[in-house]
Amino acid sequence: MSRTRPADSSSVLVERTAGLSAVLGTFVMVSTVVFTITGTMGINNVLVGAVTALLASVHAYRTGEQRSPSIVLAAILAVLGIWIAISPTVAFGVDRTLVLGLNGVAGALIAVLSLAGVYGTVKTSNANTSAA
Repeated sequence: MSRTRPADSSSVLVERTAGLSAVLGTFVMVSTVVFTITGTMGINNVLVGAVTALLASVHAYRTGEQRSPSIVLAAILAVLGIWIAISPTVAFGVDRTLVLGLNGVAGALIAVLSLAGVYGTVKTSNANTSAA
């Protein structure tokens, strides 16, 4: 007999938003090669995209397998999403419309998904507290 815990809707929300953030982080990383983003902006996209994909994957794994979502990981992902969105203008002075659009949309989506993950994490922790 297996002991599986039923997945509540909050933990499913956290797992799916983290998974989508991992996909978007991979997109940011790969966009450097696909759309020929060069220089320090390209290096930034590869590094930040890889870190975002890795952290979001860990967050999705923790939530799915261990049922212990982390509000800290979700908050870090939100900050990374904001950085992805604003870094072309603030740090690198890029004026290429394609780069601004790609980073702006991907970063905003990562930030919004991560904030939804924070909400789901809070709902999950509240449900676990009241069940105990």
